[in-house]
Order: sequence, then structure tokens, then C-alpha cells
Amino acid sequence: MMSKSKKLEMRNRLLSLQAFSSVFSKKGFSLLELLIAVAIMSIVMLALYGSFFSVLNSQSRIEKELEWVRELRRFLDVFSSEIQSSFYKDGNHRTIFIGEKKDSHGRPVSSIDFTAFTYTAVIDGRPVSDIMAVEYSVEENPEGMLTLYKKVWNPYVGDKKDGFKVEILGDIEGFEISYLNGKDWAKAWDSSLEKKLPDAVKAVVAIKDRGEVREFSTIARTRIR
Repeated sequence: MMSKSKKLEMRNRLLSLQAFSSVFSKKGFSLLELLIAVAIMSIVMLALYGSFFSVLNSQSRIEKELEWVRELRRFLDVFSSEIQSSFYKDGNHRTIFIGEKKDSHGRPVSSIDFTAFTYTAVIDGRPVSDIMAVEYSVEENPEGMLTLYKKVWNPYVGDKKDGFKVEILGDIEGFEISYLNGKDWAKAWDSSLEKKLPDAVKAVVAIKDRGEVREFSTIARTRIR
């Protein structure tokens, strides 16, 4: 027969095993708990994916806006350089400098035609002229979007209809040019009447950025008299 102390020791061991088994059995998960955990994890992952793609889209939009602004500034630099080298001689019908004030539904859409010095044109191996004619004008499409165009031609071998036309800036809100005559700014200019070039030319390009209209401008002085 088992002694009393042996029985007590066996009972204590059984109680310890039961407690140990109970602890480990409580560490398991029911199906409902697993489903809830999966649902929470899915919500968290969707939120993370949404934030990730939102950041990517914002980065892509910002990069496009920056590239567009860089193109706009490049145009203003080129325009300033061309104005600085503009040339007009009274009596020479091949040289021009004409600026017209126009608008499209309240938006300024100035146009300008002028001649300027550039690299010498060569035809049939012979230098023809180092003057080019340039036109900047704005056109509106049926949807109301404004686009700035540039046309270039050689006034000594052709005219405007033979010029090379290229799009410069699309989807603008306005293009306005002003001309300095001494101390006053005018919205139009005709060198055949003024008998000279304006002292300076100011160009303003308006664009829409996140619902707001922003303006970029440059002022260039004419240097050739």
C-alpha cells in the first residue's frame, strides 16, 4: 500500500500537470480570433497601400509641375535673349517690330512679330542673312485652352506663311506683352510708326496652379539701335 506521503506527492504532481496544461491551452487562438486578426491586418495594409500610392501620385504631380515651370523659365530666358538682339531699321521693309494687344474671354493673348540677329543662314553654300523673323502668338482650342506658339522664318528668302511653327507652352491662362517708351509702358507697338525699337519689353505668362493663377515674367532691354 502507498503511504500517505506518497499519495500527497502524487496529487501535487497531478495538480502541477493540470495547471501547466491549462496555461498552454489558453495560449491557443479560436477561429473567431484569427478572423478578427486577419481583418484588422487587412485594414492596416489597405491604409498603408493607400498612403504609399498617394505619396507616389503626389511626387509624380510635383515632378510634372516642376518640369513645366522649368520649361516656362527656359522660354522666358530665350525670349529675353531674342528681344535683346532684336533689330529694326527704318526704311528696311524686311525688319519689323510689331506688338498687338488682344484678349480671349478676358484673358490677355498678346502677339509680337520682330526681327533679330542670329546665326548666319546659309543657302546653297552661301551666307544669306544673319537676321531671322520671329512671331509669338496664342491660339485657343475649342475647349478654351490657350497655347503659345512660335514661328520663325528668314525675311530675306520667304515670308511668315513659309515659317516653321512650333508649340512653346500649352494650357496657359494668358500671355501679355508690354513695351517701354521712355518712362511709360504701352500694350502695343509698331516700329514703322514709332521709327524705333521700344526701350524694353516685358512678357508675362500666367498659368493655373492648383486652382490659383500664377504669373511668371521677364523684362528685356533692346540693345541694338
